[in-house]
Amino acid sequence: MNKMPEELRKALKSYAKAQIRTRQLYRQVVEEIERYNVPIDNLLACANTSADFPQTEALAYINNGECDNLQELIEDIEEVFLWFVNNQDS
Repeated sequence: MNKMPEELRKALKSYAKAQIRTRQLYRQVVEEIERYNVPIDNLLACANTSADFPQTEALAYINNGECDNLQELIEDIEEVFLWFVNNQDS
């Protein structure tokens, strides 16, 4: 064999396109979250655990494709998101 199979080549191109689209969507999600001054780290469970602020790993699970219960993950994100939005100094 002197050339990669065409089906594998097509699969790699499709995979690359999906990854690019995924990165674009992630940037859009982060921009929307940051627009409300919600720290992204608190949705990825990267925050300081000794702080008195809520956090979740839900966005990390979505990032990793671990979406067995997407509705539950979104609800976890919403809970943390709303806490920060509703507790900001106006």
